[in-house]
Amino acid sequence: VSHTLDYAYSDFCIASCAKKLENIEIAETYKAASQNYRQLFDAETGYMRARDNQGNFHPDFSPYSWGRDYAECSAIQATLGVLHDIPGLIQLMGGKETFSNYLLKACQDAPLFETTGYGYEIHEMSEMATAPFGQIAISNQPSFHIPYLFRYSDYPDYTALLIKTLRQKAFHPSWEAYPGDEDNGSLSAWYIWSALGFYPTCPGKPSYDLGIPLFDHLRVYLAKEDKWLDIHTKQNHNHFNFVKECRLDKTLVSTIQHQDLLKAEQLTFTLSWLPSH
Repeated sequence: VSHTLDYAYSDFCIASCAKKLENIEIAETYKAASQNYRQLFDAETGYMRARDNQGNFHPDFSPYSWGRDYAECSAIQATLGVLHDIPGLIQLMGGKETFSNYLLKACQDAPLFETTGYGYEIHEMSEMATAPFGQIAISNQPSFHIPYLFRYSDYPDYTALLIKTLRQKAFHPSWEAYPGDEDNGSLSAWYIWSALGFYPTCPGKPSYDLGIPLFDHLRVYLAKEDKWLDIHTKQNHNHFNFVKECRLDKTLVSTIQHQDLLKAEQLTFTLSWLPSH
């Protein structure tokens, strides 16, 4: 499952590059291949599952089982691993309400795991089980994008709440530092993006989903443009966990396009105590 999902995302990226190079035949071939994730979805259980050579789903399925068909995660996290086609995943799962409920359950669920595939407890299981974040195993890569998926749900404001909570509770300016192993800088990168206030949920697309910034004011040097981007956060109180509005220069935005970000002078967030809607 993990391999197929990763390959589908890779095929999307290849298709994007081929389109940019005006190689339409390759672009169309890999665009079609990027939809192969759909072959794994089991409508009966609501999870991505592996199939055998005859097309049958593997028996003895448990959504809490790690390993075998799932790399360093279970079906709970892996099912959400369709970075390049979130609208398609929502449609496949049965619509926005079902998708929203799936995300809520992942947050509210107990951090249970079964060692079936590995045969023993790996440290990623331990890290999830000892942190009070349900099935959102933020200590490992398969979960990095999950808090930002609420932006596509019936509860878009929950992204900011989750990001701020995870920044405060999962990361520490001490010997504890990270909630898991650094893995080539991935946890640092997640934290930096989440401190800036926006995140590349799908790195193969030139857009960012809004989170919630950490600082009252910071500056980002855009080397290619040889200019600075100022990021301001108004009403940045400790108990203000939601984003009332975000403006790129003077324009209200709910997502940020990369090219617009490069041209902008300021990104301004206004926080609030309660959600705006």
